[in-house]
Amino acid sequence: MPNGPTRYDTVLLGSPVWNVLRPPMIMSTFTEALDFRGKTVIPITTRAMSGLGTAERDYTASCPGATLAEGLAVRGEEVSKAEAEVQTWLKRIGLPPR
Repeated sequence: MPNGPTRYDTVLLGSPVWNVLRPPMIMSTFTEALDFRGKTVIPITTRAMSGLGTAERDYTASCPGATLAEGLAVRGEEVSKAEAEVQTWLKRIGLPPR
């Protein structure tokens, strides 16, 4: 993907939130290396306490020209039980449920 995610209009970026605040630095390294201009970027995180943490701020900074949509943060211990929450979120943001 040397020119970025050109095949997609919407890109979901999934990661844990570490140190109560941030996605791992590899996520910023990844997004800074690609061109997300004109794309919709949606953060998805697993968390312990901090929700999305700084993911929205980090991706806004590292994806210039992208539109940041409402993300989703799921408590790590509850991922296996989060299907209803995920389906509701997908409908709310206008993505097709599975």
